[in-house]
Amino acid sequence: MRDIVIIGYPSKLGGADTELDHQIHVWQALGLRVHVLHTGPIDANLKAMRLREDRNCLVHPPRDWQRVHGRVVISYCNGEFLKALPEIRKHKPKLVIWVNCMRWLFDAEKESHRAGLIDWFLYQTESVRAEVEPVLREINPTLNQAVVNPYFHADGFSFTADKPEDRFRFCRISRDDPGKYHASQLWVYETMVAPVLKEGTILGVSDKVREKLTGEGGSIPNWIQALPPGGEPVTDVYARSHALIQMADPSLTENLPRIGFEAMATGTALCVDDRGGWREEVLHGQTGFLCRDQREFAYYASRLAYERSERRQMIANARDYLASRWSLEGAKESWSAFFEKALGDS
Repeated sequence: MRDIVIIGYPSKLGGADTELDHQIHVWQALGLRVHVLHTGPIDANLKAMRLREDRNCLVHPPRDWQRVHGRVVISYCNGEFLKALPEIRKHKPKLVIWVNCMRWLFDAEKESHRAGLIDWFLYQTESVRAEVEPVLREINPTLNQAVVNPYFHADGFSFTADKPEDRFRFCRISRDDPGKYHASQLWVYETMVAPVLKEGTILGVSDKVREKLTGEGGSIPNWIQALPPGGEPVTDVYARSHALIQMADPSLTENLPRIGFEAMATGTALCVDDRGGWREEVLHGQTGFLCRDQREFAYYASRLAYERSERRQMIANARDYLASRWSLEGAKESWSAFFEKALGDS
C-alpha cells in the first residue's frame, strides 16, 4: 500500500478534524502518500491548513470519487461521507475505514454498518470499543474492528513550566455548544479560592452558552473573559493559564478530548470530569485531578491555586505521560499493525 485517501478535511477546529490533522503525520512517517478528498467546499479555514503547500498532501477537487479506486479510504466521523458511501463504493476502493469519534453511534453510522458499506470500524480507546461493540455486533455480526493508538503532534504547542504567579489564571475551552457546559461552571469559579486574585478565560461562548452559565438576569464576572469561538488563539490562552478547569454537562461523556492533550503539552494543569476519555488522559493526583461533582471541582481547583509545587510536578508528569503514551513511534507501531491485519484480510 502506497496511498491513503482521506474523505473529509483536517482542521484546527473540532475534535475529529483535529485528530485527522495529527494522524497525517503518522501516515506520512510510514511512507504513505496522503490524498485529501473533501465532501464539501474548501473554505478559507481549510485553505489555511496549507496541506498541499506545507504538508505534501495531494488535495483533489471535492467529491471526485474516482480518486478512491483501488485505494484505502478513511474518514473521521464525517456524516457527508456516510451519505456518499454508496456512490463511493461504486468506484471500488480497496478498503473503507471509519474512525469512531464519540462514545455513541448516530443513525447514519448504524445504517452504513448494517448495509455492509464499512469494512473496518476503528476506535481510539478500548473503553469506547467496549461501549460501542455490542451495539454494532447486534447490527452486523461480521464486524471488523480495531483500536488504534492516536498520535498527538505537540510541535505547535510550547511548554511553559513557570507562568507568572501574580494571578491564578485558569481557562475553559470547547465548542460553543450549551451541551458542553455544566450549569454550575461559574459557581465553581466563584467558589474556588486562591492566594492571589483569580483571572479566567472561557473560549467558546455563544449567547446560548452565556444564558446557560448565568441563568436569567445573571452575568459573567468581570474577572473572566468570555470569548466566542476563535476569539483568541488557543495557544495564547494556554500560555498564560495555570489550569484548565472544565466541567461538562452531566449528559456529556467525552471521547478522548484533544484539549486535554493541548493542556498537557503547554504546562496547563488539568482539573476535569471523572468520566469518559478524561480517565484515559488523567492519572488522578499525578497528571491532574478528576472530579466527581462541583464541590470536588472547587476543592481541587483551589488546591491547584495554593499548592504550586504540587501543580508544577503534575504538569511535568503530564508532559512526560503525553510524550510516552501518545507518541509518534507508538502510533506508527499501532497503525502499522492495523494495516497489516486489515490488508491481509481484504
